[in-house]
Amino acid sequence: MADTKQQRVPAAGRRRGADAEARAAQEKKRSGWFLTLFALPFAAVGVGMLLLGVLPNLYDWSRMRFWQPVPAQVVSASLHTHRGSKSGSSFSVSVHYRYQVGGTTYDGHRAAINTSADNIGSFQQDLGARLQRAQQTGVLLQVWFNPSSPEESVADRSLRPGLLAFQMVFVVVFGGFGVGMLLWGRQMRRGDIEKARRLQAAGDAPWLANKAWAGNRIRSDKRWEVWFAWGFAVVWGAIAYSAALAALPRAWRQDNLMVAAVLGLIGAVGLGLLVWAVRATLDARRQGEVHLVMDPFPGAIGGHVGATLELPGVRYRPDLSFLVTLRCASGHQGRSAGSSGGSRAESREHVVWQTEGAAQVQPQGQGSRVAFRLSVPPGLPGSEQAVGQSEHRWYVLVESADPALPFSRRFEVPVYATRAESAWLTQDAASHPQVLARHEAELDIVSNIEPIAGGVRLYQPYGRLWQQNAVWMVMGTVFFAAGMAAGYGGAPVLFPLAFGGIGGAMVVWGFYAVSNSLHVQLDRQGLHTERRLLGLVLAWHRVPAADIARLSIKESYTTQSGNQHTTFYRVQVTLRSGKSVTIADSLRGRPVAEQLLTRLAKATGYPR
Repeated sequence: MADTKQQRVPAAGRRRGADAEARAAQEKKRSGWFLTLFALPFAAVGVGMLLLGVLPNLYDWSRMRFWQPVPAQVVSASLHTHRGSKSGSSFSVSVHYRYQVGGTTYDGHRAAINTSADNIGSFQQDLGARLQRAQQTGVLLQVWFNPSSPEESVADRSLRPGLLAFQMVFVVVFGGFGVGMLLWGRQMRRGDIEKARRLQAAGDAPWLANKAWAGNRIRSDKRWEVWFAWGFAVVWGAIAYSAALAALPRAWRQDNLMVAAVLGLIGAVGLGLLVWAVRATLDARRQGEVHLVMDPFPGAIGGHVGATLELPGVRYRPDLSFLVTLRCASGHQGRSAGSSGGSRAESREHVVWQTEGAAQVQPQGQGSRVAFRLSVPPGLPGSEQAVGQSEHRWYVLVESADPALPFSRRFEVPVYATRAESAWLTQDAASHPQVLARHEAELDIVSNIEPIAGGVRLYQPYGRLWQQNAVWMVMGTVFFAAGMAAGYGGAPVLFPLAFGGIGGAMVVWGFYAVSNSLHVQLDRQGLHTERRLLGLVLAWHRVPAADIARLSIKESYTTQSGNQHTTFYRVQVTLRSGKSVTIADSLRGRPVAEQLLTRLAKATGYPR
């Protein structure tokens, strides 16, 4: 009976939660209309391109395959140039030809399947030149007529894959985004109604209202990762394919090796995304469905979050090692909590709290059993607690520390303020020797610390975290190149501006991150810092000891790779004036930052 009472949510907490849920429901209702209005133009562009461009062209091409050839005399032919905006000029062809079927003479005026102007490749220019040449020389031109309706004909019945791929970019990207947003909004509204009904039925145990949690056998989100990987690979492939078909022929004719190389790089990225999708699929099939069983259930704020999972596909070895990350985050990818309690556009989740540990691994039949327990401090928000237009969510990420074992699974778990403790799991994953050694190694990668009289001398070298920043620069180069190639191929000016701007910013940030160093001396006399960029002094500070208030930790940014969110921190000296001076950055995870902060405070005597 005591255990049952311990795992009930207090009445005051339920009332506050209900009020927050009501406010969130009102905000969601208002934002739902805005989401619908925002998504409609995107959906209209994609659906319009599909209905007015792609499907009519495919329909005409399919029926023209059965038309019959007939020689025709070209009466007139012209290539028209349409001056556009910064995207360049487009071209169209007009033609008049005569042909005979069954002794009857017919006049034809259709040059190709697609009758509108475009600048995708050189099709329009080549067709116009061929028709004008036939007019000037008097040579008969083969055209195609409809046997069922001989007055219907076309001079060129080619499908044009480049134009089709370019149109499909709008269908997939704009239409997919717009329709997906509309369906998502509809599903959210239906989900809110169903959730409210289940919460009312669950009473004091709101975690039982979630079907994914009710049986305490929680599935990972690996299946969603597989779907996302394939979706991303297909969209990128559509864009890369259309860009190549639009720009490569012109670049080849003009011997523009730079554009050809850029298109090759974009294609290589698309191939990499395809490999990622295939590997994610194989991993999901190899390990099968993995379930996490919690102890206690649900996880407890002010208590423990512990769990076990069985891996029948992973044969036990004494050196097996699995890392565990427990994270509380608000919002979702694309939104984060704002300072005023609402939400604002963002490219990542806002991590409220996170801790790490190493799991205990034991043999289980032919496979392995992974178990962990982590302590959670009081005062943190519970699962599904409203924040603005979104909710707080708790995640457990379990991944192999052995590169030869590609295992990574993320679980969304219920965590509430029950203060319950684990009944069977006794060892704290956060104090595992492997974790402490890992934190020390990560600190040594980015910082060299030298003790001096009354303090420390710290140096952060050039090229720290160079692998991660190299990825930023490569991806930035790809985005920039994609924007430039799209502009060269005649895409709307929005494409080169958006892709080029984002890519350029990523390249600049990556270059700065690998090209700067930081020298710091902190002792009883005060603080002296000097940041250099490629050896040149970029910024420096000299602060007397009397102006130093304390040492503190500040979150810098968060990156995401698959399901892994990595938050980087910096250590600062906070001055009595309220300003702060960074004395260490690029610290991967709060435990690493805490470890450095403890060493600096102990060596210098300044308060934390």
